[in-house]
Amino acid sequence: MNLDHLRTLVAIVEHGSLSAAARARRISQPAVSKQVQRLEAELGLPLLLRAPKWRVELTPAGERVLAFARQTLANYEALERELAALLTVIHGRLSLAASTIPGEYVLPALLAAFRAEHPQVEVQMTVSDTADVVGKVLAGEADLGVIGSAIQRPGLRLERLLSDELVLVVPSDHPFASQEQVSVADLEGQPLILRETGSGTRRSVEAALASIGTNIPHEDVVMVLGSSQAILQAVAQGLGLGFVSARAAAQARTAGRLACVRLRDVDLRRGLYLAYLPQRVTEPPVARFLDFARAQFAK
Repeated sequence: MNLDHLRTLVAIVEHGSLSAAARARRISQPAVSKQVQRLEAELGLPLLLRAPKWRVELTPAGERVLAFARQTLANYEALERELAALLTVIHGRLSLAASTIPGEYVLPALLAAFRAEHPQVEVQMTVSDTADVVGKVLAGEADLGVIGSAIQRPGLRLERLLSDELVLVVPSDHPFASQEQVSVADLEGQPLILRETGSGTRRSVEAALASIGTNIPHEDVVMVLGSSQAILQAVAQGLGLGFVSARAAAQARTAGRLACVRLRDVDLRRGLYLAYLPQRVTEPPVARFLDFARAQFAK
């Protein structure tokens, strides 16, 4: 049974005549008549009684077919809506690589919200330093990365996702703890605890200091650690001073275990970046996550 024939029968009844149905369906009146004739021939019974002034009435068989037509068309439209909804359901796996700050302080909440909307996507995330994240993305080992330093590489696209700020963390009983700012000169002779060379935090600190014509005295570096949490623990134990994201330091600062200090005349603000290969953005899980992340941090 042809759905167009059923639509035509419904249109005839709703508009009252074959000519009105033809106008509503945007087909000719002979085409309407032919569709009704084919439907009647298929069913073996007349469906319409031609009344005076070109009005039409349904036969008993026509009444039954009309009810069937309306129900069938409603079911078909519901099926179309369900199938259209299925097209928006994203399946597959999303592999993320993140540097420490976004991986530990930004992405967990973002991924929870993403998974709530897209439960059919399996998400895997690794956390390492920025250089390693970039390497994974370029090698195709991760669909996309989120990093704390704008490392430029051929073929890699960077997109600023949100802002971050680095601070100097000091023990709560250190003389700097009562100050909002200290100068770079004040750091001379202070034991410093740094992140590893490939980290976005270290790159950002070194770039900020280089922009004012100075650098970190290597003789003052007493320890190099592989995570912000390790630096926070070391600082809290009085082993030195370190640079971390204000996001990482927030809980320890609130608990009174350490203090956060800014460097005078040094801009330690930075961006956290999405890093991906342009050719990967056509993959549904990657495209949907990029759109989702942009929308979340555009608020």
